[in-house]
Amino acid sequence: MTEAQAAIYIGRSIKTVQRRRKCGQIAFIRDGGIRYRLEDLEAYLAERRVAATTPPTPSRKSKYRRASAGSEQNRNALCEFI
Repeated sequence: MTEAQAAIYIGRSIKTVQRRRKCGQIAFIRDGGIRYRLEDLEAYLAERRVAATTPPTPSRKSKYRRASAGSEQNRNALCEFI
């Protein structure tokens, strides 16, 4: 596939694909132009894959406290007092 097709396949810009090729990170075929094999692009993506190392973060607590039964009783007592 061409550089443009390879860029679309791996989700990067053409310039990034060219840089990766020049650094030797992506194998290519030179046949009057630059071509990439699907297997080589898949190998590039596979070696860049990072497995999740931490468990997902738990949902965050609300920064506002819920009114407990005790605080509601206090509020009612205050209202009666006033």
